[in-house]
Order: sequence, then C-alpha cells, then structure tokens
Amino acid sequence: MDPHIINLPRKVIVGNNVIDNMFDVCSELGVKKPLILADKNTLKISGERIKENLTSLNPQTEIVKEASLAETERIKNTVKDIDVVIGTGGGVVIDVAKLVAFEKNVCFFSVPTAPSHDGIVSETASITDKGTKISIKTRGPRAIIADVNIISNAPYRLIASGCADIISNLTAVYDWELAKKNGEYFSEYAAKLSLLAADIVMKSADTIVERKERGIRNLIEALITSGIAMSIAQSSRPASGSEHMISHALDMMNSNALHGEQCGIASIGIAYLQGQDWKKIKQTLQKIKAPVSFREMGIEKEMVVKAFLEAKSMTKRERYTILDEKPLTRDKVEQILRVTGIY
Repeated sequence: MDPHIINLPRKVIVGNNVIDNMFDVCSELGVKKPLILADKNTLKISGERIKENLTSLNPQTEIVKEASLAETERIKNTVKDIDVVIGTGGGVVIDVAKLVAFEKNVCFFSVPTAPSHDGIVSETASITDKGTKISIKTRGPRAIIADVNIISNAPYRLIASGCADIISNLTAVYDWELAKKNGEYFSEYAAKLSLLAADIVMKSADTIVERKERGIRNLIEALITSGIAMSIAQSSRPASGSEHMISHALDMMNSNALHGEQCGIASIGIAYLQGQDWKKIKQTLQKIKAPVSFREMGIEKEMVVKAFLEAKSMTKRERYTILDEKPLTRDKVEQILRVTGIY
C-alpha cells in the first residue's frame, strides 16, 4: 500500500475571546514575521485586534479585495520577509490567505469571522481566474483560532450557510462510497468523521438557530472536523460530491447565492437521486432557516436544470458520483425538482 501523508493543524483554539491569544500562538509555533490579511469589514471586526496583539512583531497588513489569482499575485509581490499569513475573515480572505502562504512557502493561520463553509480548515483554495472559479490544492492551516464571540455575531445567513455546507456531507460521502467500488481510494475513518460532523449539526439545529454558545461551538467544531476529514483523505472527497459540482456549475453561471446555500439545496435533490432520506435533509435545513429552494434564491430554473445536467462537464472534475451511476435526462431533473420542491 502506498504511503499516505496526513497534514493536520498543530494548534486549534475554540472559545470566547481566543483571538487575543494570537501572540502566544505565534510564539509557541515559532513565527515572528506575520502578515495579516482581512477585508475592509473584518479588519475592524478582528484584524485590528490581531494587529494590536502582535504589536511587538510589527505585522504587515493587506486588504483583500477579491478571491482571484490576480489579487493573490498582487499581495504576494507586495509583501516581503514574512513567515506566516494570518487570514481573518470569511471564505474570500481565507482562500487568498491559503494561496499566498502556499506560494510564499510559509505557514497559514485561519481566523474565521463567520462559519459559512468548511473552507476555513481545508487545504483547497477556491479562486477565480479570469472569471472562472478553480480549486487549487494548498496546505491546511498550521493553526485555527475560532473566536466564538465573533463568529456568534456573524450575519445569520452565513451561519445557516455553514450548516447547509456541513449537512451536504451526507450526499458527498455517499458519492465517495460509490467511487470506492470503482477502485478509488476511500478512507472509512475520514468518511465517518465527515458524517459525524453532519450528524452533530443536524442534532444542534435548535441551539444554532437561537445562537446559543453550545450550538455555535458545535457548528464551528463540525466545520473543523469536516476539514480534518479532508486532510486525512488528502482530498475534498469527504465533503464534496455531486452536490458541490452542481454548486460550482451555478457559480460559473454567475449565481449570487452562497456556496453553502447552493450545496444544501442541491443535496436535497441528490439525496433523492441516491435513495437517501431527502425529506430529513430538507426538514433540517428548514429548521435551521437555510433555503430549501433555488427559486427563493432568485436562481432561474433553466440555470438549475443546466447545472444538474452539465455539472460534471462544466466543472471538469474526474470523480465518480451518482451522476455517473444514474445519468440524468432533462425529464429526470424536472422530476427531481418537482418531487423534492427544490424548484
């Protein structure tokens, strides 16, 4: 059996006001030349606090404007002499921070301000290149500092989106198990971790909606667990199947919905196709107050049909899923949308 290398975070801190531990984390992990990346909003929410905490290290700071290769290049060529990139924000900032750190060959610290998807932990950066969204393999974070106070106060839509992204692990793992039959590498341990994350979020729906600390902690820890599952698998397989292909296809058609929202809705339809309990997924998303219909997200029906029919070819992902096992026709897609009510 070939060697299997697993890269995991060295330090994970989840709790109230843990953002103020940044200097201690840097000292413990031996980094002294930080670059802080944030957007205009998260600079005020968390970036300035990190900068103040690291005053003695004289940190550099850059504002991230978009998650693009051009922006990554700009930042990479602007900053000099760093040994860690601290990304604090949502998906855009975190993805750019991952890629800058990877290309500068330094470590990356993830400091999320919203729990909108599991990209806060994964090794994959979702970046646009001349308008096309691409996924780039980088390295996972050396440290994760998840401040419950800050994350609890994120817009609720972002919290619900993170829940939906984790719940879609149910269909992703099913697809991965199908691929196992075709000889693809499959980690039972990583798959179980991914499903555990989904189960915890589903059972925590009530406390998450109420923004209770235990519920938000469960969501954060589920996102971290899902990211660790991907690190163990050395692939996004435990948390990304045909539902993510559909989401990526919608992105390429300029959908304005959030990543997690699209994955959650798509997972209802995919669960129906897989023969899973799609009603339970839909009911849980409703309880969490996440969207359960592409219509309510303002996405045109023809875009949705095209995303289902052409997800595999549009995303150019060579991975076996239910879309290979049960190839779709337009009539079948119409049936899925009608029966499940996702349009």
